[in-house]
Amino acid sequence: MIEIRDLEVRIGDQVIAAVPALDVAAGTCAAIVGESGSGKTTTLMAVLGLLDHAEVSGSIRACGVDVTKDGADGLRGSKIALVMQSPQGAFTPTMRLGAVLRRTLAKHGIKGAAAAERTAGALRDVMLDASVLRRYPHEVSGGQAQRFALAVALALGAEVILADEPTSALDVTVQAEVVNVLRRLHDERGLTVLLVSHDLALVSAIADHVTVMKQGRVVESGPATAVFTAPASPYTRELIAAIPALPEEADHAQS
Repeated sequence: MIEIRDLEVRIGDQVIAAVPALDVAAGTCAAIVGESGSGKTTTLMAVLGLLDHAEVSGSIRACGVDVTKDGADGLRGSKIALVMQSPQGAFTPTMRLGAVLRRTLAKHGIKGAAAAERTAGALRDVMLDASVLRRYPHEVSGGQAQRFALAVALALGAEVILADEPTSALDVTVQAEVVNVLRRLHDERGLTVLLVSHDLALVSAIADHVTVMKQGRVVESGPATAVFTAPASPYTRELIAAIPALPEEADHAQS
C-alpha cells in the first residue's frame, strides 16, 4: 500500500528526513519511532504530499499512485486518512461533530442514505454512541475525539490510516481504549496502518514492522519482534531501556 525508496526531505541545506526504504503491505501495521525531531511526522506528511515548503526527492508510491510525481490530492480522505495527534484542534470549534462528518462525506460525494449508513457503521466500529454527533469538539474527551477522527476515516472508506502520535495527549486508561480500537480495526478489518509514535509500549502492542529514526535518519528497521527482542542499534536499545517498568515487573526482573 505504501512504498518509499530513497526519500529525502530538505529545507535549505538541512536534511529533515531520509528514509532509504519503507514498505507497508496491505493489512499490516508499520510504525516509525524515535524522539521528537527525528523525522517521523515529516515522513507521514511526505506520503500525503503535504510538504510544499520543503524539497522532496526519491520515490513514494501510495495505493498505486506515484505521490512524488502525481501528488496525493486524489488519495487524501478517500484512500488515505490522517489521524492527528490532537484531533480536537483540527475540528471547527463552532461546528457540531455531526456537521463536520456530513460536510466531509459530502465533499467526497457521499450524501443522504449512504452517508447515514456509513456514519452509523463507522461509529459502531470505534465504539461511539450516535449522541457524539450532537456535540461540539470541546464537549468530548480526548479519547472520544481520537476515535471520532478514526470514524471519519472509516466512513470515507479509507484503506490506509496514517496515525500521528494517536495516544500522546491521553491518560493511560484512555490510551488503552484507542489502542484497542486500532488493534481491532487492524486485526478484524485488515486496515493498513502507518503509525508514528515515541511510545514503544503502544508500538509493541500493534506494529508488525518497526522503523527507528534519529535526527532525520533511519538507524534500524525490521520486523517488530526482532527489533524489540534483539535490537541492532545502540539507539534502539536506549529507547527500549527507557520504557518504564511496573513495580512488579522490576521486582520480578531482580529476582
